[in-house]
Amino acid sequence: METKANYVLIGAFTIVAGLALLLFGLWAAKYSSDRTWQQYRVVFREAVTGLSVGSPVQYNGIAVGSITELTLAPNDPRQVVAHVRVNSTTPIKSDTRAKLAITSLTGPSIIQLSGGTPEAPALTAIDKSDAPIIQTTPSALQNITDTANRIVERMDQMLSDKNVASISATLQNLEKISGGIA
Repeated sequence: METKANYVLIGAFTIVAGLALLLFGLWAAKYSSDRTWQQYRVVFREAVTGLSVGSPVQYNGIAVGSITELTLAPNDPRQVVAHVRVNSTTPIKSDTRAKLAITSLTGPSIIQLSGGTPEAPALTAIDKSDAPIIQTTPSALQNITDTANRIVERMDQMLSDKNVASISATLQNLEKISGGIA
């Protein structure tokens, strides 16, 4: 039984495995670079908590791109501009809408694209020097927050000083009437 290691065989195997790995990497890089991308902007009028560069962009639940940059709008710091790249074969129409979505309870935020009727024209930039803007709709979390704020405002109106005084006067009158009956 031979106990010497065959160093030539080990070296040859290592070189072949390394070359195979390198070729696979080059092939994978070429595959992803063959795709063509279209740039768009999405302007949010709400907080984009959980959204970051590299977060996915989905169209009806299918991954079609990613976020390349997040910035505050220069003319209105209450707005957040997400620069996204989307696969050029994705049918982004003038009536396509974007909203902030959460993939799971603890998952990251994504941009979810939806809509876009077949009759609508493709979304193109008005100014060729800038990417076209995909219009947004409020996220579910934003809708819940807005509804809660309206409820609190209505409760504040119900409990205004004038209404509290009216309720107190009504209770005093009821007390007088019930005292007169008994």
